[in-house]
Amino acid sequence: MRARLGWGLSVSQWFIFLLANALALPIILGQAFGLEGSEIAGLMQRTLMLVGLSSLVQITIGHRYPVADGPAGSWAIVFVVMAYIGRAQGYEGGEILRLLAGGVLVSGAIMLVLGIAKQTHRLLFLFTPLVTGSFMLLLVIQLSGVFVRGMVTDPQSGVMTLPVAAIGLLVFIGVLLCSFSRHALVRTYAVLVGIVLGWGAFAVFGLGASALPNTGSGIQLPSLFTFGSPKLDIGMLVVAVLFSLLLISNQVAAITAISTVVEGKQPTMENALNRSSLASGISHMMAGGLSTIAVVPLPITAGFVQLTGDQRRAPFMLACMLMVGVSLFPAAVGFLSLLPAPVANAALLAAFIKLVMLAFQLLTKYPLDQRAGTILGVTVLLGVGCMFLPPDLYRHWPGLAQYLLGNGLLTGTLIALVMEQAWRKSA
Repeated sequence: MRARLGWGLSVSQWFIFLLANALALPIILGQAFGLEGSEIAGLMQRTLMLVGLSSLVQITIGHRYPVADGPAGSWAIVFVVMAYIGRAQGYEGGEILRLLAGGVLVSGAIMLVLGIAKQTHRLLFLFTPLVTGSFMLLLVIQLSGVFVRGMVTDPQSGVMTLPVAAIGLLVFIGVLLCSFSRHALVRTYAVLVGIVLGWGAFAVFGLGASALPNTGSGIQLPSLFTFGSPKLDIGMLVVAVLFSLLLISNQVAAITAISTVVEGKQPTMENALNRSSLASGISHMMAGGLSTIAVVPLPITAGFVQLTGDQRRAPFMLACMLMVGVSLFPAAVGFLSLLPAPVANAALLAAFIKLVMLAFQLLTKYPLDQRAGTILGVTVLLGVGCMFLPPDLYRHWPGLAQYLLGNGLLTGTLIALVMEQAWRKSA
C-alpha cells in the first residue's frame, strides 16, 4: 500500500511539473496573436498533448533520460516578436502562425536528418563547457524574469498585489526548505507539497479563478494545421537554420545537466545527442502539424530531479501518458488551467537554483583566464543587454535583425560560439 502511494505521489509530482511548464505560454501566445478564448483553449490542448508525446519520444527513442519537454522559451520569443511585427504590418494572427509553423517544420527537418544520419555529435566541438555554461546562464537570466514576474502578479488583474506576492514567496521558500529536509519523503515531494498548499491558499483567500472555462464535453481529438497550411519566407528560413544550432546547444545543456544528477550506467554524450536530435526532429514535426509552439528538453528538469531525488523512469513515463490522456478531455484541460500561475512559477523558480549551480560548475570547469573571461563577459553583456532592448527601438529593422535583437539567448549563444572558435587558445 505504501509503495502504491509513493508511486502515485511520484507520478502526480511529475505530472504537475510537466503541466506547470506547459500552461503559461499558450495563454501568452494566444493573447499576443489576438486569438479568441476557444482558440486559446485549443492551443493549450494541443500544447499539453505535444508535451506528453514529445517527452515520451525522448525517453524511449531519444536521450532516454527522465527529462521533461516543454515549450521552448527561445521559440516563444520569436513567436511574440513575430506577433508584434506582423500585426504592425497588418497581418492576421493566423497568417503569422502559418509562417511560424513553416519555420518550426524546417528546424525539425534539419534535426531529424542529423539524427537519422547520426551526425549531430560532429557538432559537439562547438559546444564546449564555456559555451554550454554560457547558454545555461543566459537561459536562467532570461527565464528568471518571467518566473519572478509570474510569481508576484495577480493572474486576474495582471498587476502585482501583496497577497499574491506573499503566497508566491512562501511557496518558493517552502519548496526550498522542504528540499533540505532530513526526511526523504518530504524532500522527494517538495514541489508537489508546495503547489498543493499554494493552490489551497489561493482558493481560501479567493484569489484564483473560481469558474471553469467553457469547454466541450467528452473526448476531443486535436485538429491538425488549425490555422491553415504552413508558409515560409527567406527570413524565417534563416531563423530556422540558426535555431537548429541553438536547439542543439539546448539538448547538450539538458543532457549535460541531467547526467550530473542521475546515477547508474549512462549512454555516451555522442549517442544521447544523436538520439535526442532524432526525437527533437519528430517533436518539431508534430508541433508544426499541431499548429503550436515547439518543445525542447528542459535543462531545469535536472534541478527538479536533484531537488526531489526522484530519478526513476517509470513514474515519469506514466506522467507523460497521463498528460496525453488528459489533453483529450477539454473539461479536464479547463480545470487544470485554473492552477494559479504564481504558484506554478514559484515552484519552478526554486528548481532553477540547481540549474544556476550547474551553469557555474561548467563555467569554472577550466580556469577562467583572460580569454575565457573575456568571452564570458562579452556573451553576458551583449546577450543580457539585448533582453532589455525595447521592441520599438528596432521595429523598423529587417526581420532577421529583429529576431536576433529580440532574443538575447540566441544572440549571446551565437556570440559565445563564434568567439570560442575564432579566438584559439594559446599553446
